[in-house]
Amino acid sequence: MNKVTLLLTLLWFSAGVVSAQSSDVPELTLQDCIKIALENNSTLRVAQKQEQIAGTNVTSATSAWLPSINTSFSSGRYFQGARRVKTDVPIGFDESTGQFLYKQLEIFQASTERNSHSARVSLNQNIFDFGQTLYSIKSNKAIAQASEQNVVSTRQAVIYNVKRAYYELLKAMRLETVYQEAADLAQEEVNRAQTMMDIGISSQAEVFQAKVSFGNARTSLITQKNAVDIAIAQLNNALGRDPGMPVAVKEDPSEPVFPVISFDEAVKTAIQNNSELKALNLQAKSSQYALRMAQSRYMPVIGANVTYSRNNDDISRVYTSKLDEDFTASLGIGMDLNIFNGFADKANSQRARLNHQVDLENLAERKRTLTAEVRQYFLQLQAYKDFIEINQQNIEAARENLRLQQEKRRVGSGTELEVSQAQVELTRAQANLVQAEYEAKTAKAQLEATMGMGDVTH
Repeated sequence: MNKVTLLLTLLWFSAGVVSAQSSDVPELTLQDCIKIALENNSTLRVAQKQEQIAGTNVTSATSAWLPSINTSFSSGRYFQGARRVKTDVPIGFDESTGQFLYKQLEIFQASTERNSHSARVSLNQNIFDFGQTLYSIKSNKAIAQASEQNVVSTRQAVIYNVKRAYYELLKAMRLETVYQEAADLAQEEVNRAQTMMDIGISSQAEVFQAKVSFGNARTSLITQKNAVDIAIAQLNNALGRDPGMPVAVKEDPSEPVFPVISFDEAVKTAIQNNSELKALNLQAKSSQYALRMAQSRYMPVIGANVTYSRNNDDISRVYTSKLDEDFTASLGIGMDLNIFNGFADKANSQRARLNHQVDLENLAERKRTLTAEVRQYFLQLQAYKDFIEINQQNIEAARENLRLQQEKRRVGSGTELEVSQAQVELTRAQANLVQAEYEAKTAKAQLEATMGMGDVTH
């Protein structure tokens, strides 16, 4: 057994060991991969938490319409030290006017000490604020809806990343098979050239030529095996798992590749369904409501309040069921109007207007880029469809050319170099077909995500 044959045997043995190890790993379909990724993806979980936070902001904004009720309770000991103070002291009575006469005198107050207990409850109700609360609620609701669309967009991005990594792994595995077949064929050519030289029919140069072709084929095969390992790590990363975990995938051959809708239908669907565009539209609505809210700050706020309080040095007279005794109460309605606050309201209104204009520009720009993306993916799919048909024909032609070159060599009118070139052309055509097939599937996944159909899987 020569060195080349021994090396090939070792390669086959190693491949068999790897295959045996991989056979214990359950095969994952595309749906299995998507399910794992949606369960593990941190970015999606963060988007879901942000959606919940946006929901709490709606609750906070709505609270401005509800009454505010506050209570306070206190108990303690009041101390006042002895002191001399000047105060108005009655010194007589004027009978003609019926009023007491006062004189400011210095008096002495002895130190005092007593208990101090109080209880208070107050209610404040916003009656009318000229739309400030209403626009605040609408603005926060739009933000919450935009956050919901961000979750959908993130989910579709996760699914697309899984599809891309899944197709990359399948493509790498298929290419490995192509290069393995090329290496096997090149090995057969080495064995044939060696045998023909041993019986004196061919020259040493033909053997060397066959060995060079075999070496090139082995190099391509080793490179492709590395590509498979890299694709496995990338798929694991998309699934939110350890990149070193073993992976086995199973392809669904019935999955359609090329869309059956027209370009105009695809653009219309994208405009209607794209979650990123929906989020931008809702963001524009939110900033519009924020602008109205900022403008309404120039108007007054009307509110009502009710207060009930009890204060006494006897705690039993503070905390008692006799609510009609020992109390102080107030009931009123008021208006709060800011006359001047250093142009802060004006600046807020200008900022809100500019934010709304920015959101409108972002929305218009995304509509334009969305149409361009749909066109790009459509053109790519049309090109890949042609590529697949061309390479299918190229494979048939390359196989026939290889057969003819081998026959010419058999009858002595062909050379080893011509056979080697025919083998290379066949391998190239097979590799081109594999690449076109899976790049078409990736382009289709991109088109589905852009159209807002990322959750539609086959």
